[in-house]
Amino acid sequence: MRILMIGLAPDLARQCAAHIASYWPGARVEGPPASLGSGGRDAPAHDAVLLGHQPPLQDAAAWLAAQKAVGALPPVIVLGAPEQAASAVALLRLGAADHLATHRLTAHRLVGAINDAVLARARARDREFARERLTNRFSAARTMVLGVAAPLAPAALPPLALPTGAPAISGYRVLRQIGEGGTSRVYLAERAPRLGEPAPAGAAAAEPIVLKVLDARLLRDPAFIERFIREYRIISTVQSEHVARIFDQGVTDDHLYIAMEYFPQGDLRARRDATGAGRLKTLEAVRLAAQVARALDAIHSAGVIHRDLKPHNIMFRDPSRLALVDFGLAKAESEKSITANPGAGAGATPLYMSPEQCVGRPQDARSDLYSLGVILYEMLTGERLFDGDSLAAIAFKHVHAEVPRLPAGLESLQPVVDRLLAKDPGQRFQSARELFARIAL
Repeated sequence: MRILMIGLAPDLARQCAAHIASYWPGARVEGPPASLGSGGRDAPAHDAVLLGHQPPLQDAAAWLAAQKAVGALPPVIVLGAPEQAASAVALLRLGAADHLATHRLTAHRLVGAINDAVLARARARDREFARERLTNRFSAARTMVLGVAAPLAPAALPPLALPTGAPAISGYRVLRQIGEGGTSRVYLAERAPRLGEPAPAGAAAAEPIVLKVLDARLLRDPAFIERFIREYRIISTVQSEHVARIFDQGVTDDHLYIAMEYFPQGDLRARRDATGAGRLKTLEAVRLAAQVARALDAIHSAGVIHRDLKPHNIMFRDPSRLALVDFGLAKAESEKSITANPGAGAGATPLYMSPEQCVGRPQDARSDLYSLGVILYEMLTGERLFDGDSLAAIAFKHVHAEVPRLPAGLESLQPVVDRLLAKDPGQRFQSARELFARIAL
C-alpha cells in the first residue's frame, strides 16, 4: 500500500501515518512532492491520496481538477474540519472518493475509507476489463458476419491432421496435448472453420486456444457432466481480469469440451521452480497473493467457491499478471457438498486443502483463503507447509499441526499467514476482499 498525503497539518499527518502503519505495517506513507504544481502528475503511482487544505497546497480543488485533467488519478480522500464543509462538497463533485471530518478521525474510519476507495477502484478496473471483452467479442462477430461474402463450401475446408489420439472437434484444430488430469485432457489448439462458416480472421485466427476435453468414458456419469458444465457457467459469468476467459463450450461426437484462454507464461509452480530456490521475492509473493485474492473475491461474489486452489491453477498472462483457472471442482455455496467423505473434493490436492475439507465438513469461501495461505507460505519460504509419507498424513497435519513460523526477515507477514491458516474458519480473514485490503501494495 502506497499513500500520498498532501495539504495535511503536521499533527494530522502523523496521526494518519500511525493509523495506516497499525493496519498495514509495510505501507509507504509519503508527503507531497518537492514541487507541487497544479498541472503535474503528482499522484498516479499511489494507491490513495489523503488531501487536506494546508500549505504547500494553495487550492485543493484546483489541484484535484488539474490532476484529473492530465491522467488517471488514484482515489482521493478529503480530510477537513467542519468549517471546510463547502470546500469538501466541491471536492466530492470533482470526483473525490470520500470526506472525513478531522475532529472525529479514528483508525477505523480512516482505514475503512481507504479500503473502500481502493476496492472500488479495483472493481471499476474489472468492469472496464469486462466491457473490453464484450467489445472484442462483438467486433469478432461482426467480422465473421460481414467480412465474408459467402460461406465456405465444404470442399474449401483445409484438411485436418490430428496428433495421435487427439479428439476431432469442429471449429478447432488440435496442435498438441499439454496436460492431463483425472477427468479430462488439455490440448493446445487454434481456431478452424466450421462446416459452412467462414474461416476466422485477424487476431481471432492467430490466438491460441486451450481445449479442455472430458474423458469420453465419463460421459455416462451425469455427475461429472454436471460438474463440467458448471465450470463453463462459472467462468463465463465472472468478469475479472484475474479469472480465465472462456470462449466456448459444446458437445461434438463423443466429446464434451471447453475452449478457453491460453497462458503462454505458464503457472505459479513453474514460476517458483524457475527461481531455483522455489521461493519468490517477498514483494512479488505478496503482490501475487493480492491478485489471487481479487480473483477469489470475484468468484465468491458470484456465490461460488473454488475448492481446488493450487499453484497449477494460477496461470500468468504476462510476468506480472495472473489469472485463476480450473473450476472443475467449484460449487455454489448454496449446494450441498458433492461427497461427505473425508477429503471431499474428487481430485483436490491434499497439500492445499483446508482442515474442514480434509475431514469432509461443509466448506465456504474461507476454505479457499486457507488454500491461498498455503500457497503464500510456499512462495515466501520455498518449502511445503506440511509434508508427510502419505496423503492421509498431510491431511492430518492440516487438521492438527501448528502453523510453522516464517524465516527471519518475514516476521511482519506472520500475522497474515496465521490468519489465513487458522484451523477455525471463524478466525481467518472472513472474505477475500478483507484479505486484499490488508495486503494490497
